[in-house]
Amino acid sequence: MIEMIFLAVLLSSIAAFWDLLTTEVPDEIPALMISSGVFFWYIRWLNGDAAAFVYSLLIGTAILAAGLALYKSGKWGGADAWILAAIFYMVPIANSRIFLVDYMYNLLIVSSAYTIVYAIILGLLNRNVFHHFLNDLKANARMISVLLMCLAAGFALIYLYRLPPPFISIIIMFTFLLFFWRYAQVIEKTVFTKRIPTRNLKVGDVLQSMIWRGLTYEEVRKIRKQKKTVVIKEGMRFVPVFPITLVVTIVYGNLLFLIL
Repeated sequence: MIEMIFLAVLLSSIAAFWDLLTTEVPDEIPALMISSGVFFWYIRWLNGDAAAFVYSLLIGTAILAAGLALYKSGKWGGADAWILAAIFYMVPIANSRIFLVDYMYNLLIVSSAYTIVYAIILGLLNRNVFHHFLNDLKANARMISVLLMCLAAGFALIYLYRLPPPFISIIIMFTFLLFFWRYAQVIEKTVFTKRIPTRNLKVGDVLQSMIWRGLTYEEVRKIRKQKKTVVIKEGMRFVPVFPITLVVTIVYGNLLFLIL
């Protein structure tokens, strides 16, 4: 079991590095992860451990189907769907528990933290983001003022009724999420979407109208003949979240239990 966990961490980390470096993950990596996971649990089944093999097939396939549905709807990249599913083909159980529950809960926490850090780094690398962010706050001043008044009312109720500290944390969290939501909108418009001359279009770019799939060489040639400019989109390199969550879950278990 420990060897399969180590291999899952290693291969998903290689996929994450590739994603950060090129925004593409070679098909061979998830293929190797899935085949090795299914083969490992099949051998265990022959030795009497049928449950783990069934969990590997059922959970891995269910996650893959959900991930590909998100990919088809344009919400996710194909690599995200395949790498996440591959992890469950390799690690369907851990510490005598179905791995899905602990991992997916931790994924929410890790992905949230990763998204915030990633967005802040993008802002630092693209200084005009903060200028656009301030303009966005001014443009939405009325809506934000109403929401801040509601938050202030929440603080007042906490003070008047002496509500416990967790309520204060919730108010602070909602305040942060309010401003981060507007910041994320600015990142989407100013960093992740841009119009470029088709002479600068390259293999692997994604058109705004496309699902998350990179253009092929032939598609790039065809577009260059038909158009002078195109709008391309970029996205957050999300694959690193999966090995990070895997390590966190193996080391700490379900983070909910630590919080409580």
